[in-house]
Amino acid sequence: MQEFDAFVNQQGSPCFYRFIGISETYLQEIRKMDSVSNSTYCRITQFEILSDKNQIQQYQKAVQDIQKQHPEISELLKLYHQSIKQINPTIENNLLVSILFWYDLYLKNCIQQSGRKKFICSGKIGYKEYLFCYLTYLKGFDVMLLLPESDLKLSEILLKQSQAFTIGQTGNMTIPEYQKPAPEVKPRPQQKINTTHPNRKKQNTELSYEALARLAKSVVMIGVYDRDGEFKGSGSGIAISRDGYILTNLHVLSDGQIYAVRLENDEQVYPAYQIIKYHTQFNLAVIKIDKNLDPLRIYDGRSELVRGQKIIAIGSPMGLFNSVSDGIIAGFRKSETQEYIQFTAAVSDGSCGGALLNTYGEVIGINTAHIIKGENINLAVSYKQILPFILGFLH
Repeated sequence: MQEFDAFVNQQGSPCFYRFIGISETYLQEIRKMDSVSNSTYCRITQFEILSDKNQIQQYQKAVQDIQKQHPEISELLKLYHQSIKQINPTIENNLLVSILFWYDLYLKNCIQQSGRKKFICSGKIGYKEYLFCYLTYLKGFDVMLLLPESDLKLSEILLKQSQAFTIGQTGNMTIPEYQKPAPEVKPRPQQKINTTHPNRKKQNTELSYEALARLAKSVVMIGVYDRDGEFKGSGSGIAISRDGYILTNLHVLSDGQIYAVRLENDEQVYPAYQIIKYHTQFNLAVIKIDKNLDPLRIYDGRSELVRGQKIIAIGSPMGLFNSVSDGIIAGFRKSETQEYIQFTAAVSDGSCGGALLNTYGEVIGINTAHIIKGENINLAVSYKQILPFILGFLH
């Protein structure tokens, strides 16, 4: 498509584009852009929310010197005051805190790099996000806003800073997350990913149900709260690193800003204030608490799982902390981008994010969904998606 090609091959001055609607080759064009390797490239599907209180305080202090670090801010604030009425110092301060946070998160590492710089974003875009994109444009980036559902509902003063292209009919579209192209590296002969933690010896014999149940010490319950401290629900998670990293489902965390983690045989509640890493399509996310953990071992795929294979599910259904149930693998299901293990062990609301174990005590899946009208029809995200997602945390 000409509009996408023009953005990828932009020459001369930086550009700031809004692409409205969905073309017939929409996803193919996005994947084509993602494969660009001759420029500094950043694409996000939603803006992170700053919720860590210590970080907020640090950025509030940094706002005082923001115009020294970023001279473009004065132009941004001028545009802001022209387009939005009744601005008080608190509202302006909150805007600058968000912009500083996003700058450090998305741009800081690539601002000094050579080559043409690209920034693409989608998801919820309000005036804060738009003004950040405008600052990114002023910093010399080519900027694209992907707006499949509709154009932005912002003032004309703001919108005229970017150029709009209607590329197709508007409608719902889930835009996939950016996956950095893997370098083409030939593996060493018989090279295998090591998924055994240094503190855990590989288990060569099957465990009894009693021994498997004791692995619940590495499964946690996660309470989800909004920024005002109102309880929104609970789910489960598994320890994947001694350093306090916990894997769960993204949908478990999606309604919250603060997460309260409970461990077995520990009366203390450990807070987590942000999502460290997430993957929308895999429905996986990682949070971190300030506590040493005993991580579970992830299955290494040495042989294919089979229907009828015995499994154990551990989680906190309906808030019943670390309940254990047994069953078998009932089947394997696939969507366009995801692989699921269907299993029969009993789970309910609150089990999501918990562990699905084989009889060697290895995680073969993350409990993700259950069919309410079905009889023990449950699904887990497969280890095949879990492994590449958490490799950076296995040490």
